[in-house]
Amino acid sequence: MMKIAGIHSVEKALEKNLEIEKIFVLNKPSQSLNRIIYQANQKSIPVSFVPAPKLSSLYKGAHQGVVAIVSPIRFIDIDEMITRAFQGSEYPYFIMLDGITDTRNLGAIFRSAVAFNASGIILPAHHSASITEETVKTSAGGVFEIPVARVNHLADAIYLLKSYDVEIIAATEKAPKNLETYHFNKPVAFLMGNENKGISPSLLKRADTLLKININPKIDSLNVSVAAAIFCYEYHRQKWRDLEK
Repeated sequence: MMKIAGIHSVEKALEKNLEIEKIFVLNKPSQSLNRIIYQANQKSIPVSFVPAPKLSSLYKGAHQGVVAIVSPIRFIDIDEMITRAFQGSEYPYFIMLDGITDTRNLGAIFRSAVAFNASGIILPAHHSASITEETVKTSAGGVFEIPVARVNHLADAIYLLKSYDVEIIAATEKAPKNLETYHFNKPVAFLMGNENKGISPSLLKRADTLLKININPKIDSLNVSVAAAIFCYEYHRQKWRDLEK
């Protein structure tokens, strides 16, 4: 079980029918908290009214007067993710994360992926940050809004995506081409690397295209969550432009 906190995140967990064991609410609830209490009662989820110090002991961070104990996120099979994506969008795209270790970076990537209509996120089963309450909080509930697949080997996921004619695009500052001048003409999967080491060489060589973000040379690279947001936005922008033609 894990803890999530904050009005928006708990409401999303309720909306998505996650398995919630119990909800702790400030004993002087606001209108927003009363809305959560009502939804919990409708779903027969136990609610406990506690003082602020109790909430602070349950969750180290801003909790907005509510903390929920929930089951870990439900992962989807990658084949099912890809099938759903092609059924639901003319221009699906995916995000593959190679060794992201910071839970806040992971949450920020989820938030951007949802904001710019990504079709799914693919995580490795090992050597990756877990989806924790901090991830949920940073994602603003985004972890509940997008399919997530966990695979043993990202190389196998790349092979599968290519069988669907998905272009594998690696985000790396060493790329010869700029993201800003690249035209996307097929579904893609953006491969984002570890905060310090970047994308592993074995995966990098499997990418179809390497792209970089054109930034001030005084800065070597961007934080991976910022880079992921820019890649997602650019694909989203181009596809909406194409649809409006």
